[in-house]
Amino acid sequence: MADQKLLRILVVDDDGDILDLLKYNLEKEGFKIKTLANSKRTIAVAKEFSPDLIILDIMMPHPNGIELCRELRSMKRFENTYIFFLTARSERYYQQAALNTGGDDYIEKMIGLRALTYKVSAVLKNNFIIRKSIPELSIGSLKINQRSGAVCYQDNQILLSRPELELLFFFAQNSNKVITLDNLVHIIWGSEVYLHDSSVELYIDNLRRKIGLNIIQCLNDHRYKFIIH
Repeated sequence: MADQKLLRILVVDDDGDILDLLKYNLEKEGFKIKTLANSKRTIAVAKEFSPDLIILDIMMPHPNGIELCRELRSMKRFENTYIFFLTARSERYYQQAALNTGGDDYIEKMIGLRALTYKVSAVLKNNFIIRKSIPELSIGSLKINQRSGAVCYQDNQILLSRPELELLFFFAQNSNKVITLDNLVHIIWGSEVYLHDSSVELYIDNLRRKIGLNIIQCLNDHRYKFIIH
């Protein structure tokens, strides 16, 4: 009965070492894990296991991760299930393909195992939203096109750098939630990427200046809240 209360994660990868490593680390976080080395069984196992989150490798024998994601997203029961890609491919083409077929995030194996664990806990335990597959987002008078980088606020076009855009998109998806500087560093850039806190604070300061100081509120102890009407 205790297992039924655990949040469930299905991991599909043809690398047995990766499966063992993820199973060990995610079970330590308190999740129930099902691993698959044979991608052909993914759909059947997903229907039976009913995962809260699915982690897919891209480069697998048919069906590969992209094909699996497309098929899963075509099924109503998996429309809103989190799908994360963990892959050895770093080319932007693969990243765009993963997101365009409905993947919520894309993490490189060589640098991202700890980042993946952090992001899984962020969405399943802390209820943060990480939906990079969403191309456009409108909230109040703010409109963000993540793919083109276009941002419009109160009918004014706002020019943002890529880091500022990624911050704004995450803030907007998680409006009215208290978000720490540590959350931002780990969720957006990953725990293995060395990015000094002061750099992130500078991005936030620039973003607040361009969008509005009252929209991204600075709380004490390096905490922030996005509020827009």
